[in-house]
Amino acid sequence: MAEVLLAVLVFLPVVLTYLLKSDAALGFLALCGGFTAITLSGSDIEHLFGKTKITSLTSNDVDLILLLAPLLLTLLLTFRAAASGRMRLAQLLPALCAGALLAIVAGPMLNSLVNTDVTTLKTWKNLQNAESWIVGAGLLLSLLLIWSGGFMHAKSHSRKHK
Repeated sequence: MAEVLLAVLVFLPVVLTYLLKSDAALGFLALCGGFTAITLSGSDIEHLFGKTKITSLTSNDVDLILLLAPLLLTLLLTFRAAASGRMRLAQLLPALCAGALLAIVAGPMLNSLVNTDVTTLKTWKNLQNAESWIVGAGLLLSLLLIWSGGFMHAKSHSRKHK
């Protein structure tokens, strides 16, 4: 069960990116933004939920929402945004990095929800050991895809409109 959960976390962004033809580069950056929100203001947001009488949410639930919502919304909102051909396949690399980062961060949070411990798996420990490489590769690939997409749209038109 834990292996399946870990595989779902890693490959969910890849499958969504491929099926929706979404922009995984923006998805990776949105996931990084969600992680930053958890790290810097997670306790403040949890305190806000406590004041609004939403007591059924635990801190793990709030953290999972802050982590998953930006990624999933970005992949849904960039529906059909990826170019076809090689550029579409290139989107799968940042999606894989996003999935690996999602598994590293969300794995421990999901332990209490699904009554399984993914942190004892050798695969999760290998992912955690490669975390800096995953983040670095994901960031570099995402920025290269975003920058190259901007250059592709900057074509000059030789025809004059009358």
